[in-house]
Amino acid sequence: MRIDDSMKENNFDFLRLALAVLVIFSHSFPLGAGSEIHEPLRVLTHGQMTLGEFAVDLFFVMSGFMIAGSAERSRTLGLYLKKRVARIYPAFLVCAVLMALVVLPISGGAFAEAHWPARLMDFALQTLRLREFHVQGAFAHNLYPGVLNGSVWSIQYEFWCYLGVALMAAAGLLNVKRRGWALAGFVAALAIGVAFETQGWILGGKFAGEVLGPPQIWARLLPYYLAGVVLYLFRDHVRLHAWGAVLAVIALLAACWVHAGWAAVFPVAGTYLVFYVAFARWIPLQRVGRFGDFSYGTYLFAFPIEQLLMMKLGHAVAPWMLFAMATPLTLLAAVVSWYAVERRFLRPERRKEIPAAETEAGEPVIA
Repeated sequence: MRIDDSMKENNFDFLRLALAVLVIFSHSFPLGAGSEIHEPLRVLTHGQMTLGEFAVDLFFVMSGFMIAGSAERSRTLGLYLKKRVARIYPAFLVCAVLMALVVLPISGGAFAEAHWPARLMDFALQTLRLREFHVQGAFAHNLYPGVLNGSVWSIQYEFWCYLGVALMAAAGLLNVKRRGWALAGFVAALAIGVAFETQGWILGGKFAGEVLGPPQIWARLLPYYLAGVVLYLFRDHVRLHAWGAVLAVIALLAACWVHAGWAAVFPVAGTYLVFYVAFARWIPLQRVGRFGDFSYGTYLFAFPIEQLLMMKLGHAVAPWMLFAMATPLTLLAAVVSWYAVERRFLRPERRKEIPAAETEAGEPVIA
């Protein structure tokens, strides 16, 4: 099966929602039990990766694929950027306002700044930067204190990647004749990511790090995003086979026993696996998103909902129990977010993102 022949029928809506729910499950360990030491994928990979990180990395892979297609099809870069802003900012802004006006007071916390002008400035600046505003004392008695919404850290990196794809488009690097440059960039990013993992480098980045984010975070995320971009550019050459998926699983299992093995293998094997599932016609999940794309709302609201539940319970609970309580409430919030906010900023005929047609809906989830 070649990707280029299968793009109209895909399981991306299902995958995005499933991965967003997987983030809820992964976060249930530190939030519900106080530690992720027993988190299943962390145990399996000997501390190399959690299910939440697994989900986020694959979100970046899929986003790289879709956003490269969106940039290529957009008539102008301005239109491309308008679509990206419309997809990310409205729901994020609503979530930030709810965190400030509802969740923060309930949590017993307060803005970090002493005076209202400073508080408003911090809220506006951090929201514009797609970051959580600074707070103190939130959820002080929870097992994971001081954090309102720990999931939103990755959203800023997603948007920086959108801008990076815009630069690639402006430089002509999304042209089929120049796609070798994207492949070279992916190989370089993968090598750097493995080097960061094996050497344990932690760099502050100073001014650039404050604006763009720490280099070690980019060393982790950029290979995945570029993997998606490269797969889109080479989609006419990539063939997906069941045996290829089996080999990818075997490679990942072997990587569990090698230091930094997942950093080296997952950007390739994980990318192959997620697209095999996305385009597998024998998996009848192409219609999952017919009622809406609830993945972004799930990602935005899961963490504070779990924190509120833990505050109400007042004691540690089994992760599966927190997951069971939080997931229905989160999905309900995601449905409301889609119909009340996100959907209103998409053009009526383009409510759903499939790579074969230019649309605006299929962004992160990001963890």
